[in-house]
Amino acid sequence: MSLFRKKKKKIRIPQSAQDTIPFIEVYENGLFLTTEDTYTLIFAFTNIDYTLMRENEQSNIYEGYQQILNSLPTDIRYQEFIMNKNINKTQLERALLPTKKDEQCSKELFDDYHQIMNENIRLSEKASSDKVMIASISYTPYSKFDTPDTLFKYYNEIQSNFNSISCTTTQLMPEEVLEVIYNYYHSFDDTEFLLPKNIYANGNIKDYIAPSMFTFKPKEIEIGESFTRVLFLRKFDREIDDRFITDLLDNNWKVSISKHIKKLDKGFAIEKITQEIFDVQRNIQTRKSKNHKSGGDFIPFRLTDKLNELEDLQNRLSDSSCELFEVGVFVSISARTKEDLEELTKEIVNRAIKHQVKLDTIVRQQEYGLHTMLPFAINYFNDENRNNINTYLLSDATGMLIPFSANTYFTERGIFYGMNQLTRSAIILDRTNEMNSNGYTLGTSGSGKSMFTKSEIWDVFMHNPNDELIVIDPENEYADLIKLLKGETLKIAPNSKTNLNFFDTDLEYSEEGMTAVAMKSNFIMTVIETIKSNALTATERSKIDACINEIYKPFINSGGKKEFLPTLTDFYENLKKKNEPETETIANAIELYVSGSFNNFAGKTNIDINNRFLNIDISNMGEQLRAVGLQVILEFIWQRVIDNKKKGVRTWVWIDEFSVMFQDEESQSSGKFFQKVYKRIRKHGGVITGITQNISEVLESKQARTMIANTEFVVLLQQKKEDLNQIVKMFDLSPSQISYINKGKRGVGSGLIICGNEIIPFQKLIPKTSLFYESANTTFTSEDERTREENV
Repeated sequence: MSLFRKKKKKIRIPQSAQDTIPFIEVYENGLFLTTEDTYTLIFAFTNIDYTLMRENEQSNIYEGYQQILNSLPTDIRYQEFIMNKNINKTQLERALLPTKKDEQCSKELFDDYHQIMNENIRLSEKASSDKVMIASISYTPYSKFDTPDTLFKYYNEIQSNFNSISCTTTQLMPEEVLEVIYNYYHSFDDTEFLLPKNIYANGNIKDYIAPSMFTFKPKEIEIGESFTRVLFLRKFDREIDDRFITDLLDNNWKVSISKHIKKLDKGFAIEKITQEIFDVQRNIQTRKSKNHKSGGDFIPFRLTDKLNELEDLQNRLSDSSCELFEVGVFVSISARTKEDLEELTKEIVNRAIKHQVKLDTIVRQQEYGLHTMLPFAINYFNDENRNNINTYLLSDATGMLIPFSANTYFTERGIFYGMNQLTRSAIILDRTNEMNSNGYTLGTSGSGKSMFTKSEIWDVFMHNPNDELIVIDPENEYADLIKLLKGETLKIAPNSKTNLNFFDTDLEYSEEGMTAVAMKSNFIMTVIETIKSNALTATERSKIDACINEIYKPFINSGGKKEFLPTLTDFYENLKKKNEPETETIANAIELYVSGSFNNFAGKTNIDINNRFLNIDISNMGEQLRAVGLQVILEFIWQRVIDNKKKGVRTWVWIDEFSVMFQDEESQSSGKFFQKVYKRIRKHGGVITGITQNISEVLESKQARTMIANTEFVVLLQQKKEDLNQIVKMFDLSPSQISYINKGKRGVGSGLIICGNEIIPFQKLIPKTSLFYESANTTFTSEDERTREENV
């Protein structure tokens, strides 16, 4: 029974399918005239990964959402419309299937990649649907001083409140709204929605969205060649949980939910509730009088329960933060056949029951149910129109009908990062869109770290044929992948033939007011600090800088001709020539790298790499050479990044076991240099990724912890127990998020991707039968095991 009664309006009887669509006019400013005197503004709002949030974050979202509802004006009606939408197969194919085969990629490998991606597309199509999330507000001007433009003022206020919970809203223009309605009416029609350029001058715009027919029956509607049924929320438990809405939509069925909310004037509501209390008390008193005459004292429970409920409502409404709302929740389901519709109805009703909610089918008014579903903020089941099947809720209960669930992640120009473990859809991200595209991949031994990294390399290689890829390989793990992708390997080891001149530079480059030579001087000092294992004195720095400027003069005077580039040998000889204690000490420190076994960096660079995939193999470099060697290699990569930027080429760099950068605890020069290069590469179109399984070792370094904590892209694979606590603390993970990286709880190749503010549970598996898997797999398999697998 409703608290409020108003005069019913006459309902216009539609004469055609087009006439059934419940709006009258459309305006250029985006407003719709939805009844003879009511206007509607429609806007989209972004989803929030509410399901994965920490408990305190969920509480903040709940409170913020409740504030949005509490702030609604009483003279508008508000609606949220959420519709399951199929993952677009064409979009997935455009994103995941490269059309151009690189000359370094064989046809067999190209076909292998397509086969794997087609399987991921198939799995995505079966996954939970994407969500169309729309809200709308309707307003009826009551006097000549009121105008429909009032909606824009209200929308600005609502938009600001949504922003406070990091939810973005965007007003939808008529063409966008028409597409939503078209998709709702054509649930199983894969035909693309198209509108002529001048839709408003080409007849009735409803012609472009209407189905072939509507046939309204007592409990369902035939729309074209499909069947639709509208249900409504009849009864619910007071302790309704915040998963009710999302649980109905966590599937790939044709399900939509419309939630209509009308904030009631508090004074008017309290007055009516007080009157209801008086009415119930009078009924109780009348019953007592009857009982007295008959000698009994029984009072019906329904009366005492109703009185307690109304008094509780009255007390709670006296709180300034509590409001009363008229709420109508409607659920629309569609299927290809009547039999499927019945099965789907049972499933949806049973899901609701799990949340203590009773859903019933609207009987003999399915047409008005269909109209109420559409995002025009017009509820055809209230006192203004016909029997009221809505309910009355306070702020806290209304807020529990929260619309947020889990996001899907799709960027058409991105690459594939596995399947979302919540939505079971493909995760396609473009790291270069983030403020900081650099990243880290962290996982314990056996977590699938190597396979994940190699698959990312493969994805970049296949989708970005102009980009250059460089791997620093400390364990010779990438040799097979290099061979498969026809890359080239540089082997850096004592007495190897490969020579890198770390004095190589581009005179045109400058940064932060420093010339190329000044920056090179800083780099040389860093290398020498690493060699000496302690910091340079001010005098030593001054002597080094003077020598460097001296040996660079011929190169500068030549205008930057490569043949005049100085080398480490030139620098060593210049130091010796000074015949000073400080320069002699420095010369002695670097002598091993000039004329000794570690002379890979003493002369001019003797390689000319044109291959777009380069592997720098440091597996035999040795511990003594490694710290210095890695710095020189990073400097070499840095110079390639500069050169590539001039050509418009993006450079991707993967550094395996980057923990070695933070092992010189005394001088910390390697870590400082890595941090500097890591930051500089990003600014020049490079993307660098640090990879390690030695997480505890890395996290002991303050530099490393700071770098990881400030990175926009981190992949967390399975973690050992001793590492897990540090990881959880660093990223402030929720219990549900922790479960995805707790070793033994999930499978190999699964974990979390932290991308900007998003935390995404993923699993990325490569079929063992694929050509790529054979080259990327580093797990030891005995001959007997291999034979058993082949037999299976």
